[in-house]
Amino acid sequence: MTRSTPEWFKLCDEATSQTMRHIADAVSANEMTLQVKSAPLLAHWFILDTLLLANQANRDGMHANALALTRQCVEAIGVIELGICGHSDAEAMLLKWEADELTAGKLRAWLQAHVWPNYGTGLWSEPWSTFMREFAGAIQPYAHYGRSLAQWQLRLHRFHDADETDADSHAIIEMRPRAYDAQKATRITLFHALLSYVLGRIWQAGNPSDEEFADLNTRFGMALGKSRYLDGHQTNWSQQFWAMVWERGGGTILE
Repeated sequence: MTRSTPEWFKLCDEATSQTMRHIADAVSANEMTLQVKSAPLLAHWFILDTLLLANQANRDGMHANALALTRQCVEAIGVIELGICGHSDAEAMLLKWEADELTAGKLRAWLQAHVWPNYGTGLWSEPWSTFMREFAGAIQPYAHYGRSLAQWQLRLHRFHDADETDADSHAIIEMRPRAYDAQKATRITLFHALLSYVLGRIWQAGNPSDEEFADLNTRFGMALGKSRYLDGHQTNWSQQFWAMVWERGGGTILE
């Protein structure tokens, strides 16, 4: 049976292209002091290049490497946001960041207190601050090479959950260099799409008059929220991005 392409994937190229173009224009046009004027621009270049490398690694079956690279983009988003959010104290916060006096956690805390309340809800009905907390935490375990990241190097063929109470469950796993796993590849692509959606929402908040883009990014977000890899209302992100997930019957989930 032929799988239909999910709606979020159909919208991804157009939404990402427009988002990245808008962000590029915005970070280039900021009028902050010369000391930090280039910081949001550099952060945007960093995200573009990192996603390029991560996409290539993902296609080549290096899913753990792709995820480790993707993890670095989350903190760069905050620097971009400081550069284009328009808050009167954003430049002062960026100066602290440039002086290495503002950690990523404190940067997010400042955005949560002063900027995110204007964004409305996340993918579903949760506050934007809740969505961003869970989104950032989803791949935090992959900041360093450990057991969780190592599992992304494995291809899961099937998980057998024995019916007998006393029997052990077992999985069929392929272990070799660059073991391409279609499910892992799609889930990483989904996270990249979520990154683009977040950047789109950041730009959208400062440019509410662009109704055409708002409509596109809203449809993109609604489609992402319906992904089979997410639960559709208030995802437990720490579980949604585990390396090993399977359907109740033991098969892998593909969309």
